[in-house]
Amino acid sequence: MIIDAKTITLTLVIVVVAGYFGLQFIRQLTLSIAQENHDANLAMDMTEEAKRARRQRDADAAASAAFEKVENLLPASVIKAKANPTNTNNDAATESEPLSEKSQSNSDLAASVV
Repeated sequence: MIIDAKTITLTLVIVVVAGYFGLQFIRQLTLSIAQENHDANLAMDMTEEAKRARRQRDADAAASAAFEKVENLLPASVIKAKANPTNTNNDAATESEPLSEKSQSNSDLAASVV
């Protein structure tokens, strides 16, 4: 085997070209793996979001059902006020009050029922 400048140059060119194509192959392989991983993560996130939305919907339905059961225990004045809201001067004055002052607590409602 003859070792001269021409052989060394040719060998280096072959190694560089092979390295370039090898790195391109590895790059494409890792890109496809990353895309598959992203798609899998996206699918898992969508599944978790659907479960969360379903749990929230079920909780809202349970809260509505519980309120419907308790609504008959509320005083008639509270139910009428919710059913027929009117904007009189008295109501306009109470609208500017904070919600914490307007709403009754559970103990206030229970006391008014008894």
